[in-house]
Amino acid sequence: MNYDLIIVGGGVAGSSLARRVAANGAKVLVLERETEFRDRIRGEALQPWGVAETRKLGVAEFLGLGATELRWFEQSINGERAFRRDLVATTMAGEPMWGIYHPDMQEQLLTQAAASGAEVRRGMTVQQVLPGRRPKVVVEVARHPTEFEARLVVLCAGRNTALRTQLGYKVQRSSIPLLLSGVWLADLPTEVDHSVAYVSNDVSTGAVAGLFPQRGDRARAYFGFHPQKCSRLQGDGDFVRFRQMFTATARNAIPFGDAKPAGPLASFECADVWVEHPYRDGVALAGDAASSNDPSWGQGLSIAFRDARVLSDELLATTDWDAAANRYAMRHDTDYGVVRKVTGWFHDLFQRLGPEADARRAQALPLIAQDPTRVPDVLCNGPEFPLDETSEARFFGEDSRAIAPQS
Repeated sequence: MNYDLIIVGGGVAGSSLARRVAANGAKVLVLERETEFRDRIRGEALQPWGVAETRKLGVAEFLGLGATELRWFEQSINGERAFRRDLVATTMAGEPMWGIYHPDMQEQLLTQAAASGAEVRRGMTVQQVLPGRRPKVVVEVARHPTEFEARLVVLCAGRNTALRTQLGYKVQRSSIPLLLSGVWLADLPTEVDHSVAYVSNDVSTGAVAGLFPQRGDRARAYFGFHPQKCSRLQGDGDFVRFRQMFTATARNAIPFGDAKPAGPLASFECADVWVEHPYRDGVALAGDAASSNDPSWGQGLSIAFRDARVLSDELLATTDWDAAANRYAMRHDTDYGVVRKVTGWFHDLFQRLGPEADARRAQALPLIAQDPTRVPDVLCNGPEFPLDETSEARFFGEDSRAIAPQS
């Protein structure tokens, strides 16, 4: 029952981490609660910087077989196309975005972790994590509590895990008053270009619609909205209303046609949830357990792959895993902090309501249309995109304000 590394949660971050560390000779155990991954309306748009992380992790070759390459990003505002961007030509990584069905991605990654030497146990619910110099995980096996011990335990069990609270981490939360609904679609209209990621903002209502094509006739559609503008969209019976609100926001900018739901419809809170320095006393947090960014900006998958890559880099570089996990936690704080800051700016410009927000948009959007470099391109390029003390002012057009001379 002794391991080098125990990973609680076999999703994107956990399986990617397990595969890489096990492939380098470590004894790895993955404990996954689900016996079969189901559609839970998770992130399915992997940004170019996230695709680059999969290449560094060595998982891009097999993941790419199930992904649709979205080379073009098409942004519309109030139904009018603002720009159509070639992501391969204009991003630091030179990568497209990927549209990929989340349950298939999880299954592929967990299968590859096992093939690389990790021991994978499914249908396992962890009852307790005991931190310390040799941390332990307590699981009920055949109705008896069983302990597994390791050099390091990594918790990758999602954003709402009780284990994180049990370990004493102080969870921080933003207060963005927005909900994001999502549904998997089939029978897409022929007008859908499977090389394009479509996003449309209605700045008068703060709503956002997005369509990310996948293999065959499938796509993931999202609709983000303020609760005071639209009641919660939840369950199969709300699909007609979802389609109405989606098309009212996108207008003619995103083809929807007679597409039908191929999976459940649900809405989620668009809040940032995170802990500072996600490591202590033999237990690290990664993926959504460490931080979950406002999902309306599509950064969650990329952050999860970054966590797995950075933590595995550190663990493979030294025998001192306590120091390695501390370095990972410091890097995570920096990287996630950049993403959270910039997505907060995007929320203020595109989704915030009220006269002050309207005035800010009137100032900023015409300047961005003239000079797209005003946009801090963290969403496509990741936290390594260079920011400086002028980035926020340039984005909001506050560097160009001038007081008209008095007549």
